[in-house]
Amino acid sequence: MTLGYLFAILIALVFMFYMDGDIGVMMLAFLLLMPLASLIMTLLIRKRVTVSLALRPDTAGKNRQVSAVITLEKDTPLPLPFLRMQLVADPHFMPLNPAGKPLEEPPLEPAGIGGALRYRRAYQAYRKKKRTQLTPYALPLCLSMGTVRKAVYEIPLHPQFCGSGEIRLTEMTLSDYLAMFRFRLKQETENALLITPEIPEQKANSNLFRSVSTAVAAADEETDATPNYSASSMPGYDHRDYIPGDSLKRINWKLSSKRRHLMVRQDEPIALARLSVVLDFRRKPHPAGELGKMLALEEQLIESALGFLMLCAKYGYPCKLCYADEHGAWSSLEIDNGEQLAVEAVTLLRGGFRAQEKLAHLPLLPPQITQENGGVLLYFTACCEAEDAANLEKHPDLLYLLVPEQLAERCAVPKNASLWLVTADRDLVQAGGEM
Repeated sequence: MTLGYLFAILIALVFMFYMDGDIGVMMLAFLLLMPLASLIMTLLIRKRVTVSLALRPDTAGKNRQVSAVITLEKDTPLPLPFLRMQLVADPHFMPLNPAGKPLEEPPLEPAGIGGALRYRRAYQAYRKKKRTQLTPYALPLCLSMGTVRKAVYEIPLHPQFCGSGEIRLTEMTLSDYLAMFRFRLKQETENALLITPEIPEQKANSNLFRSVSTAVAAADEETDATPNYSASSMPGYDHRDYIPGDSLKRINWKLSSKRRHLMVRQDEPIALARLSVVLDFRRKPHPAGELGKMLALEEQLIESALGFLMLCAKYGYPCKLCYADEHGAWSSLEIDNGEQLAVEAVTLLRGGFRAQEKLAHLPLLPPQITQENGGVLLYFTACCEAEDAANLEKHPDLLYLLVPEQLAERCAVPKNASLWLVTADRDLVQAGGEM
């Protein structure tokens, strides 16, 4: 635009000196005054426009369309020229711009003579590419307004992974009506969508559930525990089918003979009340371009853990769920029914997985677990180094370590633990065994 404008001025000068002076002066005055008027009007409206970003709704399930709502407001009838920005979404959402290419990693400063100079040039080229290259999760926008004082734009988004998906508006610049001047607006705004998980249905005859039931029943018979009761149980009335690992003392033999299969009373002490499930929300360091892969693995852990808890709640077995909340503190809750678990699933995702540094102040296990002995612990994690394994070995309880199958080879297994793999289908399979 600037080059074309200068060429137009040159034509006006030639016209003024060699063809018609009066008309040439009028052309030149018009070309000089119009940019000035455009600049003045843009400066007047620059600080009188506000941009806001919202999500509609603010909570949604996976694979359901939501809308990013961009609202422009101004307190003047002057028309808004061209407002350019980028809508950026994290990999919790499907790509906004499928044709875009992922941005390369920033250059590293080389050593040796001339290294600093080469690094400066490479970094300048990287910054230029970052400003101009279209990436899959950035959508460029150019908005404008007439004399109306408010305009609303909706852009569809498609969540693909559970958790807290963030969107933001960046690189916001306002250009004048002739696109000759540009001004940066410092109104970068962001918002987050809580994407709820899909709790898979797991089977009671799975090897993990049988193994845990047997282990907890054995531990329960060795100690004199105070009877615990399910919030949904009514002494003398509620019964369920027998599951391998249940104590024989809980079988209602009279009812079993009538129904021709074993039935268990739910008003007896519940064996799995000694079971604890820990969700380790530490995220391993990873390249910026692999965040989507990490989210997929983390989702495997979250949904499989919730599926196991739902299975326990379905059969009237309360469990203790522990995780790092959104404030970075250990949260512990007794889960004994499906509705309670569905509510807690939303709460735990408000914090979700975070960088290791943000949870470095927390011990590997919550105090509620370390103060108890003789129980069974299921530890869901995507980050188990040798140091973590050594710390888990200090825990006297029977330990089940559950990791995504894609990370099994890089996982350090404590000596007192059995390793179970979480598959992409949310199945729980013992390492080297069957489901």
